[in-house]
Amino acid sequence: MTTTNKATVANDQTVATQQNVRAAMDIISRDVKLAGFGMTAPVGSCATAIVPIDANAGGADTGPDSVRLLVPLGTSVAPAWILTSAVGGAATLNKVTLPAGAVANMAVEAGGSLNNAFISLGGIVTAQVTSVSGNDINFAAIPPPAALPAGLPVYLLQCVTYDIGSTSALCNGGTAPCLRRNTTAVATNAVAIVDGIEDIQLAYACDGCRTAINGGNPDRVIDDQAGAAGFDQADFVTNNLWATPPMTPDKIRLVQVTVVGRQTMGDQGTGEANRAGTLSPTAWQVSDHNHALGVFAAADFGTLTPPYSSVRRRVLTRTVDVRNIGQ
Repeated sequence: MTTTNKATVANDQTVATQQNVRAAMDIISRDVKLAGFGMTAPVGSCATAIVPIDANAGGADTGPDSVRLLVPLGTSVAPAWILTSAVGGAATLNKVTLPAGAVANMAVEAGGSLNNAFISLGGIVTAQVTSVSGNDINFAAIPPPAALPAGLPVYLLQCVTYDIGSTSALCNGGTAPCLRRNTTAVATNAVAIVDGIEDIQLAYACDGCRTAINGGNPDRVIDDQAGAAGFDQADFVTNNLWATPPMTPDKIRLVQVTVVGRQTMGDQGTGEANRAGTLSPTAWQVSDHNHALGVFAAADFGTLTPPYSSVRRRVLTRTVDVRNIGQ
């Protein structure tokens, strides 16, 4: 009975780990795909639609990467964020009206106030909020002929940061490690959203980021980084600040996302005695991150609790085609 129970628990933990990895991947890749929707100006800490934050832009990583993304937030759940009536057309557009409660709900998502926030009206028009009044959102006048129908979705544009919390305190008192999401510029406001996520690594393929190729002008073909004919893995850039033209974030066209998840509790063996197994006998190499050099920070490999080898891991990689950058 003991052996059967332990095997069942180990299997359940494996399944949970796989589900956590898939959930984290779905969340990150969705926002990568939508990054830049409705963007006309910097929003918060997002000067560009994608802000790569490599753990070590100068070489091999000793910890997880992170990334900032400018993404739209909307809701179809009552009170829906939609226009209650048609606006614009021949008339100047300087405010929109939403269903009762929707503006207040949106303000909560914006951190308490919509003033100076950016909204996108169905992806057609983007405006910076000057004030709100009841169910109305006011902004600087937009001249004709922008005509917006009733029922058009209204989106709040947010700068979202994804990173890894390595301690229980960083995971809001929950199980560490975890994937965190932060919609503010305050690090302590990050919220743990998926348990057991140990590492995220991001690599970027770009078009028009090399002067030697087409003079640094985009030509709708991913730039060759390694000299080999055709598109290959070497064309994904992992170590760069993305701050020196033409290697800038607006040239990014593909993002390769890798997520590593681990079980949230160690196994107890399969016999009568409680004994941890060897489930990860060697340190993983994930993109440019060799876990042997540091999982969360340099040289922390030998001090991890539980030990690195006693925890089962799963990895998932997905390449995402960005929709709203350079189109």
